[in-house]
Amino acid sequence: MLNYYKRNYPREPYVEDSSPVVKVKCSVLLIHGLKDKALLAGALNDTWKWLEKDLTLVTVPNADHWVQQDAADLVTRTVRAWLSR
Repeated sequence: MLNYYKRNYPREPYVEDSSPVVKVKCSVLLIHGLKDKALLAGALNDTWKWLEKDLTLVTVPNADHWVQQDAADLVTRTVRAWLSR
């Protein structure tokens, strides 16, 4: 994971990408642990603006960053139900 951050961290000269934003073209399931200290709940605001299709947002109050471990059964049930809809 560290190599991912090293590779994608912006380096000088810092240049803003002015190309148009391409929206996600498929339906999205987003499962978010509300106790996440890295990805705060406020970051969920307006997520749907970046999508062309529907967004299913599931928040898990007692889960942290690793929501798939903190609420494994809930995540499994949610993904299965979402995929079979």
